[in-house]
Amino acid sequence: MIVSWVITKKFIYIVTIAILFCSVVIYLWSDRPVEIVDVHYYSGKDINILARHFPITDRGKLNWWRENERKILEKYNLPENDFSVYIWDFGDGYKKLSPYDAEDEFYCFPDI
Repeated sequence: MIVSWVITKKFIYIVTIAILFCSVVIYLWSDRPVEIVDVHYYSGKDINILARHFPITDRGKLNWWRENERKILEKYNLPENDFSVYIWDFGDGYKKLSPYDAEDEFYCFPDI
C-alpha cells in the first residue's frame, strides 16, 4: 500500500509540473504582439496584410482587428470605404521559387 502511494504521489507531482510548464509556454507564446510585416493594397478594394504572431482563436483575431483597424488604416493610408481585408500568416517570410515548385501553388502580390 505504501509503494502505490509513493508512485501515485510522484505521478501527480510530474503531471502538475508538466501542466504548469505547458501553461507558462502557452501564455508566453500567445502573449507575443502581432507584427505587421507588410501591407499590399491594390485593385481599389483588396487589402492584404502580412502578419506574424497572429492570435490562434477566431475571437482573438477579431479582437485584434477591432483594436487595431483604425491604426492600420491610418498608418498605411488605406481607404475607409468598402474594402476586403485578407490577413496572411507570414510564417517564414518571402521565399524564392525553386525550379521544382509549381508556380500555381504560390501567391504573389501584383506590386512585388
